[in-house]
Order: sequence, then structure tokens, then C-alpha cells
Amino acid sequence: MSILARSVRAILAEILDDRGIDTVPDETPLFVGGLGLSSLDGAALLHAIDIELGVPVADLDLALTCLETVGTLCAFVDAHRVLPHA
Repeated sequence: MSILARSVRAILAEILDDRGIDTVPDETPLFVGGLGLSSLDGAALLHAIDIELGVPVADLDLALTCLETVGTLCAFVDAHRVLPHA
């Protein structure tokens, strides 16, 4: 698991107040039938990823298809993270 995937999972754990998120399979849906995020949880998740990881998910994925599963979100953030210049 990449460092960014761990960071996304840590943000999810904070929002859900569930430290067991590391054991959840990547195929687990974020919303219905999976983690059960509410729309407010989803908004908090997007905001936290933007602030903490520098990836404005809602600006980059207008349809928010990356929010389908834990794995799709982690992969999206991993692919769109801009590393700071040294």
C-alpha cells in the first residue's frame, strides 16, 4: 500500500472514527453497501484530501467516479498528487 493510500485511509478513519479501516478491502464501496459514508461525510472527506494531501478531487473529477470504492479513491489521489519541488 502506498504512502498516499495510507494517508487516504487515515483520513477515512478519522471521518468514520474507525481505526480498523486499514483492513477494509480496496473493493469496498465508500457509500451504500460499504462504509456507509453520508453526503456530509463525503464532503468532509473531499475537503480533508484537498487540505491535507493537496488533491482537489471535486475539481478534477466532476462526476466523482473516483468515490466508488476505497481503492478507486486511493488510486485517484495517488495519480493526481503533485509532489512539491525540492
